[in-house]
Amino acid sequence: MVRNVLSAVMEISPTVIGIIAAAAAVLIGALLAVFFLTRKKKRADKHLENFAKDAAEELTVADCAETPEEQTETEKTEEAVEAAEEVSEEPEEAVEAAGGISEKVEEAIEEKGEPESAEEPDDEKDEPDGKDDDEEDEAPIRTVARAGEHIRYIIIKYNKSFTAKLIQSADGVKDYYTEIKNEILSYKGVKARVSWKYEAFNAGRAMLAKIAVRGKNLSLFLALDPKAYADTKYIIDDMSEVAAYEKTPLLYRIKNDRRLNYCKELIATVMQANGLEKLENYENRQWGKEYPYEKIEPLIERKLVKVLTEEDAKSGDVFKPRSQVAASEVNELLQDEIAVALIEEADEISDKTKSGIINIDTLSRYFDNGETVTLEEIKKRVPDFPKKTTFIKVLARGTLDKKLKVIADGFSIEAAKMILLTGGNAVKKK
Repeated sequence: MVRNVLSAVMEISPTVIGIIAAAAAVLIGALLAVFFLTRKKKRADKHLENFAKDAAEELTVADCAETPEEQTETEKTEEAVEAAEEVSEEPEEAVEAAGGISEKVEEAIEEKGEPESAEEPDDEKDEPDGKDDDEEDEAPIRTVARAGEHIRYIIIKYNKSFTAKLIQSADGVKDYYTEIKNEILSYKGVKARVSWKYEAFNAGRAMLAKIAVRGKNLSLFLALDPKAYADTKYIIDDMSEVAAYEKTPLLYRIKNDRRLNYCKELIATVMQANGLEKLENYENRQWGKEYPYEKIEPLIERKLVKVLTEEDAKSGDVFKPRSQVAASEVNELLQDEIAVALIEEADEISDKTKSGIINIDTLSRYFDNGETVTLEEIKKRVPDFPKKTTFIKVLARGTLDKKLKVIADGFSIEAAKMILLTGGNAVKKK
């Protein structure tokens, strides 16, 4: 009897072993398929992300519309995106075919846990200030001027007052300014006075501090001995040799919240050294909000900015408008940055309800030399142009052989160049 049982087992075992081996092979194959297809999906997702970034960068130039060549590239991009999306679906299909193996994989991943993120740098180890932080003079600005029939870009240098610099500073700088000014004025007898280069704080005849905007940072000059703070947590500079800061030789730059707190500690030391106490009922004021951002032109008009270069300065490239220009040649004739600088801004605000496009050669066909092109006129003159369009972008195509002033919601950079190179004006709505 026993021999019969053993014989039966010996006969059945190879079959069972074969079935087990086959099942194991199928399972391993499914897991490998999920693994490789998941990697493929990640590559596809990365591919999509890169396309999105590239598209965003292309649209930042003057909010430009696409040229025909760009439209072709867009079609290729869309095809690639569709293909990537198809690839992204494959892992899911494989998972379903594997009978829910992906759930086990996900469970394993969850058990392993997310990779730990790198630790943030210790704020205690404050980096030394660089040369750029100490740069008080601002870099020259390239702008564009029209001189008769010629167009040139010139180099202009501005001398900005403390007030102008604060007005054009980032909100974070204005927030620090508010905090520091409130801290200083919260002591008895302290008065503030604004000059061209800085804001000074005095208590009687004693000079306590000065606030200035240097580069992109707020700088505080204090009536403290810089040597006493060498090799401490306060990263300071010694301005003793500069006559304007003889009475406030310790320079401390406020770049972050930690430095703001250290700054308040230094202010307290100055006040204690001058025997000044805190006011009991000082009310904080939103000083930074009293300096809303303004463009350079109104600041020049208010004499808060001095222009150091004459308007007719003979620097930069000069070009004379052409009688005719083709879309294919504009990039060789005019630099992008000059074209962008020459695009003017209209007071009118864009209405993005329904977008439309129009090509330069169409404008050349239906408008005469010297005329102004508007969306309303386009609707009247151009046959079959959609009447419900509220937002229009101008694209480069063909040739332009006349001077036009084109007011639109957006331009491709090549279209703007065609308008400018024939002596016209490209005016973009807000």
